[in-house]
Amino acid sequence: MRRPKRLIRHYLQQVMGAARRRAYGLIKIPQVQQFIRVGHAAKGLLYGLIGLFAIHDLRYGQKVSGSEGVLVTLGRQPLGSVILGLLALGLLGYVLWRLIQALFDPGGSEDLGIRQVIQRCGYGASGLAYFGIARTAGNLALGLVFDFDDTFEDVASVLFERIIGPWVLFAVGCCIIGVGMTYIYGAFTGSYISQFRAELDSSVKRWVVWIGKLGITARGVSFVLVGSYLVKAAYFLDSDSAGGLSYVFDQLDDDYWGKIWLGAIAFGFIAYAVYMVVAALYRKFPTSPLRVI
Repeated sequence: MRRPKRLIRHYLQQVMGAARRRAYGLIKIPQVQQFIRVGHAAKGLLYGLIGLFAIHDLRYGQKVSGSEGVLVTLGRQPLGSVILGLLALGLLGYVLWRLIQALFDPGGSEDLGIRQVIQRCGYGASGLAYFGIARTAGNLALGLVFDFDDTFEDVASVLFERIIGPWVLFAVGCCIIGVGMTYIYGAFTGSYISQFRAELDSSVKRWVVWIGKLGITARGVSFVLVGSYLVKAAYFLDSDSAGGLSYVFDQLDDDYWGKIWLGAIAFGFIAYAVYMVVAALYRKFPTSPLRVI
């Protein structure tokens, strides 16, 4: 039995190696690479706006919202539909990058172990999440009616109708916490910092790396908080306690120490925006194993 399994594994690795080489060719196409760079900038813009809006709302005592609130507010501005349309198109560039990573993992290991499979699933989930935001922005740009109900709360309500539902939600929450801890660890070690081209000045690069670590840490903390609320919802069988980033912001906004945490995350998101814009201009796309996020 071992020999057939070894042959199948070897064949799959050969297929994935060929796919990875095709991915290199795709990334080297100037138009594709530029589209992906625009996607990085669009993602940075989104996080920067979330952070700026959060600080503004904290300062004036208003309810702090997440990405949905940012998109709605943008839509109300002069030329808001144009801005939302461009943001949606730009985010699709980042979705493309995540799709390439999920399918081909360019520069990654050719091994098909559990860690690699989980990593690719994470890339795919990230791509779907940003596709959802791009879709929302596109719908708002076109003036279409869109439901802003919290997806996590809806999923929790459905899961609680099943016997194993709470355990599933608990596992999902733990996975999200794990992702958040991975971001924090990756920021601390620098393994989640993109490789930059030589054109970027070394002194500027040092600042960008430091800012990137701060921003990625803030993202990690936000993931840990979202996962923690899902675990809480599973434990108390309360779907109202489950929610995404907007829900977490709303909960933190209710007490003094929460506001401090919220302000720190908001500043971290702005730092992440700066880092992503620089990455859009100067990041080096893989020709060797990935160490980027």
